[in-house]
Amino acid sequence: MRSRKDILKDLVLLNGSIEVLQRELSQYSWDIEKPLLKINAKTFSKILKRSINNEIDFGTLTKWANALECRDDLDFESDNLQEFLFELANPEINGEITKDRLSEFLDVLSK
Repeated sequence: MRSRKDILKDLVLLNGSIEVLQRELSQYSWDIEKPLLKINAKTFSKILKRSINNEIDFGTLTKWANALECRDDLDFESDNLQEFLFELANPEINGEITKDRLSEFLDVLSK
């Protein structure tokens, strides 16, 4: 059985099927005392760039964000990352995901 941290890394980096990775993570308790992994701007930006470059469609990006949102075992380098993740996970209330919008996120993250 793979470690929870290894599965989380693959999920954060979008290495593999989101559904398979979520199934693997379901073997572990939802609650955890402290995060095992911190998402930084560089990693987040790589995922956004993959979507801008048509390697990841917007539907997959939304599924990815939903899979990461509200996890106790993940931490974020900044509040901006958490806010962007929320926006990506909930396009029905935050507005449509577009390449221009992702580029705006990248601009903020690069500062």
